[in-house]
Parts: sequence; structure tokens; C-alpha cells
Amino acid sequence: MTTHKRITARKKLAMINTVVFSTVLAVFGILFFVIPKNEVSDFEKRKLSPFPQFTMQEFLHGNYIDSIDLYFSDNFPLRDQLVELSFDMKDWRGMKNEEIAFYNASEIQKTPVQDPTKPADTIGDTAVADTVPTGPPGEEVNNLFIYEGRAMEIFGGNCKMAESYARTINKYQTELKGKVQIYDIAVPSSIEFNAPPQYAKQYSTEKKNIDCVYGALDPAIKAVDAHGSIGAHRKEYVFFKTDHHWTGLGAYYAYTAFCSSAGLTPVPLSSMEKKTKPGYLGSLYWLTRDSRLKENADTVEYWKIPGKYTTTAYHKGSETKGFKSSIYAEGASGANGYGVFLGGDYPLVKIESEVKNGRKVILVKNSYGNPFATYLPSHFESVYVVDYRYYGGSLLDLIEKEKITDLIFLNGVFSINTSWHISMVGKVMRGVGKKSQTTTTLDTTKPKKDSILDKKKDSATSK
Repeated sequence: MTTHKRITARKKLAMINTVVFSTVLAVFGILFFVIPKNEVSDFEKRKLSPFPQFTMQEFLHGNYIDSIDLYFSDNFPLRDQLVELSFDMKDWRGMKNEEIAFYNASEIQKTPVQDPTKPADTIGDTAVADTVPTGPPGEEVNNLFIYEGRAMEIFGGNCKMAESYARTINKYQTELKGKVQIYDIAVPSSIEFNAPPQYAKQYSTEKKNIDCVYGALDPAIKAVDAHGSIGAHRKEYVFFKTDHHWTGLGAYYAYTAFCSSAGLTPVPLSSMEKKTKPGYLGSLYWLTRDSRLKENADTVEYWKIPGKYTTTAYHKGSETKGFKSSIYAEGASGANGYGVFLGGDYPLVKIESEVKNGRKVILVKNSYGNPFATYLPSHFESVYVVDYRYYGGSLLDLIEKEKITDLIFLNGVFSINTSWHISMVGKVMRGVGKKSQTTTTLDTTKPKKDSILDKKKDSATSK
């Protein structure tokens, strides 16, 4: 090829490159203005940056231009698809064991989240809390273990922290002086029953921790053996594969254990209407985007108890003015699938039933308690579900005002071994922000290898 022909070929190639680049740029530019803008990224589970409002102060400080950059970055055409592709490409690199994987804190995607205490969105006819599916506030996933398409948090609690939790529950027994019957339900997590054989001895330590809790409880408090009840059905679908929560079935078996402690006859599964929501990808998938989890999506199963019930939910800061809600938010779907139970996390939910036996109960919980709560209205005239992370009132006042007969504390082992959760369970006795009159010192020692690190009031997702 002559020099002239080589130069001509280079010019043509440069021209083709220029045309292709300009065309792609023009197409994406047109798409940017044509495609409707989303407020939330379905893939990243966060709100996208809106177009900023101009103010001279923001402009002079350079914040306005930075905000425009964020707006264009967050609203780039096909952004979710491109972000997902980047995770897939990362997943394809190197050699991968299809059965086992470990994630540590530095590898886990940290996602900005929306304050779940803000008013809920409405799905169908039922309000559903607009929360991002990560762990409960105050919890941050540290180390994860993935085995055969199932993600499990690695437990690292200790007896000292478990006993601190028990002492906090004991304060209620001391304060209430037998006016109500108190129950404590310590819930194990997935890794307790699903760790592979070669790791089972190393990671199946939650039973010992639960024994520490129950061994330190006041004898008048009834300890519910959720571990034994769930363990007897470990081969069933009692924990999600992609989420840190238990399933509706796992909660049911804990409910049967509670009924045994409370002198109640549980409603058989066969007497309830079973419904499902397939294709659920939970918190642990969204934290890792691991393809092994995506290929093993969960199904949210729930059982509707018989009877008629009136449900009222309350937003934070307005516990005296509620709105009509439902035990089951059947409009919940997708990443919000777990929100089918009670419609998500509200500071207070009140359920009134047709039962007439003089018994009224308060369930004190975080998101782990939501599916468990749906079974209680079959046995009590009134059920009050209090999320200690958000409730601004006083449990003692609520107990006295509503003439409560039974008080249940339910927490997963990770929350039980986290000082922030222990502290909040104690503070809700008289109301967050009010000084406690008890003198027992709270042990805030952080457990070794604890997968719950953040002690702040709010992070999320989770559970």
C-alpha cells in the first residue's frame, strides 16, 4: 500500500470514528430529554438527584453547578442497565467458586437510603412504608457468607452482650411488678441452620448466645424457645436466601412456640389462606449484587388469618392520629415484598379483633417482628405493635392506658448483641429522650466480629 493510500485509509477511519462517536453522543443526548426521568433507581435502591433549584448563594459557592453534574449523572439514559452491567462484569472477573463466597465490609456496596420514618407511599389500597431493603436501623452488614445461592450473615455475638440485653428486659419486670406477663423471643438467623457441614461448628453459635439471654432473664419472664421450634423445621423454607429476615413460615413456627408459652392454641396453617409473591430479591442481594443470589430469588409467603380485623397505623411524631391500614399490604411487590407484613415499619400499629377474652398484647420489635405480628390478632382483643426504633411514646404509659395484659419482646440475635438496639429497647420504656429512673448500667461493649457495627439511630433498609 502506498503512503497516499495509507493516509487516505486513516482519514476514512478517523471520519468513521467521528461519525460514530457523534451519532452515539447525539442519540444519548436526545434520549436524555425524551426518556421520562425516574425519581428512584430500582437497581441501586436510592433516590436520584433532582434538578437543583437556582439560588444566587448556591451558584456563588459552586454548589449549583455541582448539583447539575449530579443530576445529569443520575439521570443518564439507560443508567440502571449500565450500572447493572458493571456489576456483572466485576462478577465475571477471575475464577469463582459456584458454591461458596465470602464478603467482608470493604467489599459490600454501601447504598444511600431514605429515612423510613417519613410518611409512607401507597400501594394499592394499603399504605406501605417507603424503605430501602437493607438491615434494620442501627445495623450494618459486615461479613457475609454465601453458600449454594444463599447469603448468611456471620454471627459474632458474645454472652456479655446477650446478658446486657436480658438485664434491659428485666427492668420492665421490675417496673411493672407483675402487672403484665412478659415474654422474650430471641430469634436465630439463617446461618445457624444453613451453614455447610465444614463450617457448621465454626458458625453455628447462636444457640449458646440465646441460652445466655434466657439464663439471665428474671424467672417471671417467659422465655420462648423459637430456636427449638424453627430448628425442628430447619429443612423447610424458614429463612430467605437473599434477605436477612426470616420468612412468614419461620415466624409461624416461632408463633407456635409462643402459643405454647402463653397457653394458647396456634391457628393451623391449613386453616389460613396461603398467598405468595415470587421474584423477591432482599437486602443481602442489594448489598452485594452477587449473581448467585440473583439466580436464586426468594418468594415471600404469607398466611392470612381468619376473621375480621381493624388496623390503624401511626407515623412517627403522630402516634395519637392514625390512618386506616391492614395486616397485609398486598400491594407490596418487588424489592418491597417483605412489606406485605403490616405494610412495613411503623412506630405503632394497632389491630383490633373480634376476640373477646380480656387479653391485650404489645409486641415490641424491629422489622424482624413484622411477620410474627400478623398471627397475634387470632388470640387477643387488641394487638399493639411497637417498633422501638421509631416509637416516640412511653411503653409504660401505653400499658397503663390500654390495660395491657401481655408484653412480648422479639429480636433477632444480631440486634440482641448490638448496644444501640439494647439501648433503644430500654429507652422506649418511658419514651425516647426521657431520662430513665432505673440505675442499672448498660453494657455497651461491642461484640467481637459483630456484623452489626453502626450504633446510629438510623441507617436504612434490613434485619
